[in-house]
Amino acid sequence: MVSSGVQRLFYVAWTMIKLNLFFIIGSIMGGFILGIGPSFQSMNDLLTTNGIDYQKMTWRAFFNLWKQNFKRANIHFWLFSVSFFVISYNLYLSTQLSGLIWLIIDFMLVFVLLLLSVLYIYVLLYETKYEISTLNLLKLAFISVFLQFSSFLKVLFVLASVLAITWYFKGLILFASFSLLMMFSGYVTKDIREIVDRKLGTNDSAYQTTI
Repeated sequence: MVSSGVQRLFYVAWTMIKLNLFFIIGSIMGGFILGIGPSFQSMNDLLTTNGIDYQKMTWRAFFNLWKQNFKRANIHFWLFSVSFFVISYNLYLSTQLSGLIWLIIDFMLVFVLLLLSVLYIYVLLYETKYEISTLNLLKLAFISVFLQFSSFLKVLFVLASVLAITWYFKGLILFASFSLLMMFSGYVTKDIREIVDRKLGTNDSAYQTTI
């Protein structure tokens, strides 16, 4: 029993390290500007398909997915990145002004930034599962947030936790941060994605063996 638990922990740890290294290499391949989006998507595709079976997560498989995802993943990544930058800049300008109305606007802009972060994670997860247009993908992600708001809070907790841990242990950027984000985001959203699957008449067992 103990041996099985240790073995499973090893599988999870090595899967996390391997995926994170793939992400770093894929990001560098695209000069970061065009590499981060496809790397995030390809990492999630491998994780969804193979769970913690690290032996099936080969560089060849990752690179093939990276090429397939290159166009759409970059569209999704830069759509959210530009939106995030615009909202962040407006938040910066808003904080320079005083008054109750501006304080309310500040809180609203912060919520929008958090919402964009969670929406992007849902987009990554649903892009792996469904072959739909970008517009419908965004709609599905948006509906998922408000269909079960507790999942939204769980994803925020995962984001905050990964950022906090990475801040104190910066070496994790190379070995764990990005894969950890996707692994636990997939895990905490499993219930809401299963609800969506049932409503759409499909069946998905993704992430059931991830953690």
